[in-house]
Amino acid sequence: MVAVLLRLRFRILANTLRRNTLQLVAVIFGGVQAVILLAAVLGGMLIASTAPPAATQAVVVVGGAALLLGWIVVPLLFEGVEQTLDPVRLARFPIRTGQLMAAMFLVGVSWIPGIVTIAAALGTAIAWRTYPASAAVAAVAGLVGAATCIAASRLTTSVVGSLLRGRGSSRVGVTALVLLVVAGPLAASTLGGVASGGHELLGIFTAAVDILGWTPLGAVWSVAGRLAMGDLAGAVGAAAIGLVTLAGVLVLWRLTLNASLRVSGGGPARSGSRGRLGPLGWMPASPAGAVAARSLIYWFRDARHARQLVIIPVLPALMLLWWSLVGVDAIVLATGPLVATLLPLSVFAGLSYDGTAFAAELAAGVRGVHDRLGRAVALLLIAVPAVLVVQVVIAVIIARVADLPALLGLSIGSLLIATGVVSVSSARIVVPVARSGRNPFSAPAGAATTSIAASYAVMAVTIVLALPVIVLAVAALISGATALAWAAFAVGLASGVGIAVGGVLLGGRVLDASGPAVLARLRLVRA
Repeated sequence: MVAVLLRLRFRILANTLRRNTLQLVAVIFGGVQAVILLAAVLGGMLIASTAPPAATQAVVVVGGAALLLGWIVVPLLFEGVEQTLDPVRLARFPIRTGQLMAAMFLVGVSWIPGIVTIAAALGTAIAWRTYPASAAVAAVAGLVGAATCIAASRLTTSVVGSLLRGRGSSRVGVTALVLLVVAGPLAASTLGGVASGGHELLGIFTAAVDILGWTPLGAVWSVAGRLAMGDLAGAVGAAAIGLVTLAGVLVLWRLTLNASLRVSGGGPARSGSRGRLGPLGWMPASPAGAVAARSLIYWFRDARHARQLVIIPVLPALMLLWWSLVGVDAIVLATGPLVATLLPLSVFAGLSYDGTAFAAELAAGVRGVHDRLGRAVALLLIAVPAVLVVQVVIAVIIARVADLPALLGLSIGSLLIATGVVSVSSARIVVPVARSGRNPFSAPAGAATTSIAASYAVMAVTIVLALPVIVLAVAALISGATALAWAAFAVGLASGVGIAVGGVLLGGRVLDASGPAVLARLRLVRA
């Protein structure tokens, strides 16, 4: 059965790439990029092998922890977890959970990210090449670490995707998951504060590596280094933590798949209450108001939009975790601007999420500027309060309340600028996305490369346009000058509003000119 599922997956992949040249180019580009990245990692391991064991250990543990964290977090931010073997669609067939897990795991192993991860994990042996026993252990531990990465990614996207597709009590599950994610860094902050108090940066970094080496993120990557430095008991303990982590991830993944296979997406349809129109009832009765109301409904009922909201608690939690370990304020000060820049990326794919339903908007004669304005207003109604809360909470936690004017100017300015940029870019660019009702983290082959490359381009333009407020905010944070902080706030707000309005107007003109062509590309992507 596993072989049948794998043949099915690769046959669908081949047919998809044969039919869509853009996705084929994206896959090739992603493969080339992955090879370059792998070469850089292996080169880094070779350089690390010439350093003292403690320094080599720091490189391997931090790199391994970042790799595992990347497998967990990146699918939450971008499209691209290929889900040909979606449990919900396979629930009607007599497939055992173990068979489905094996097939899904092998799919992850046999695709570009999995291949590169395994090669990089085995490459950690290069870092310990002067210690033959440690090098052999590093290869074995690397395979355990790579398996944990792939299984953890499947677990995360499966759990969050299932919860986002659900309603009622499932929303409570999302909240519980978010609270667990946030609780970890808050607990770690106490430990990190004790470890880092009064130390120089090198001592803080060493303490951070020590802590990471005993966590599920870094334990398995620290085994070889502990052995090389003569800590046999520590190596055995870290290996046990790594194996328990992998076993726990697999058990949780199995439980999630069991639930997915039992509940195949059926259930009685919900009827709407009379007189309750939601945003359609209180938004202005205008084309822009109608688009804004529809967009708000999508934000909370379409899991593909709702998944963007996951970054609001997750990203600050991760930043606080690294800050608590390393003690560098700059890490966590970037949280507000990052959240502000990432949230508009959902609007960047707004037309792709609409799919061929965009034809109704064209047929109704909605002007491009009204479409752009409605989507921007819906985004800002959600993003502005979220960014304000994140930025204020971060400032309070790190005791930088006096810097709030500069931080808010940078964050709100970045949000408005990014909104203007995506209002233009999303009027022309169509990316492959998951279809409505499926796992919101799934996407066709090549979607990850296309989505990430386009997102990088949008973020790069946003950073360039935000340079004036960035310079002012950084100067205010370094100098502590109140005048500079309020200048950053004023410049961020003024430039942000100006670019957002300009982006809506320009994006509207672009959409008016390219609407039929965009619809044709949407049909091609969905074909």
